[in-house]
Amino acid sequence: MNKKIDQFRVFLKNNNSLWSTEREQITHFVLSLPDHFSADDLYIQLKQKGYTISRATVYRTLDLLVKSELVLKTQLESGAYLYEHAKDSAHHDHLICNKCGKIIEFHSDGIESLQEQVSKQNEFQMTGHSLRIYGICKECQETEK
Repeated sequence: MNKKIDQFRVFLKNNNSLWSTEREQITHFVLSLPDHFSADDLYIQLKQKGYTISRATVYRTLDLLVKSELVLKTQLESGAYLYEHAKDSAHHDHLICNKCGKIIEFHSDGIESLQEQVSKQNEFQMTGHSLRIYGICKECQETEK
């Protein structure tokens, strides 16, 4: 985790942004979270832990963490955003349930290969991608029956 904290400090310095105690607290907390979270959920959790951080500081720090590529931002079909820290694991995509909000992470070599093929056919240099598939998860489908 210290390597990522140092990476964020360097990013802030290179982008003329200040390192603060609040940003350090938020960054440590975010990097310890195992799952996806919303900015408001993060703010509430920080408040419950006794941190004295404003909502605006949470949002600004999340934006900087996304720009530094330490945090990934995923838009839901509703327009809301969820975040997750960029783990050292392989790239993954998301299945998102429209009913309960459950997020299932997956990886498909076939999808990765197809994207590379389409990019090559169009003489397009791909620098990244984000795939979100919206629908109804198995549990919600069973509840509807």
